[in-house]
Amino acid sequence: MKDILNIIYESLCSNEYIHSMTYNEETERYRIKFYEQPETADKTGTFITIRPVDVPNEAYHGSDQELSIEHLIQIDVESTYRTTCKQIQHEIKKEMKKLSFGQVSGQGLDEYFPETRRFVDARRYDGNTKIYDTNY
Repeated sequence: MKDILNIIYESLCSNEYIHSMTYNEETERYRIKFYEQPETADKTGTFITIRPVDVPNEAYHGSDQELSIEHLIQIDVESTYRTTCKQIQHEIKKEMKKLSFGQVSGQGLDEYFPETRRFVDARRYDGNTKIYDTNY
């Protein structure tokens, strides 16, 4: 069975800019997490959270068979610098395009949170798998 969150994670980690901004060389880990950032997470730099907004759904079917799966994913970027959030989201958008995802219009967040002193840029991406790729 395939895991779309892990596929997205690996795609983001392979991006040179995202790697340079989220990889902690001391811990040898990325500041990219699924669902939420734990309290103990490394928040010394920019970090990314990948979360499904909905369960995978049947996108197309024929002859009583699933032909494609639809995924709706939200990706949050948090940083102390606004332009870093924007640049990382630009790179994320390119990586998501490679995975056949498109950004969902009107369902994002672009805010500064004074209590954490961080900018947050959250965007949603919608995509369907290729025909007959339904093992999710």
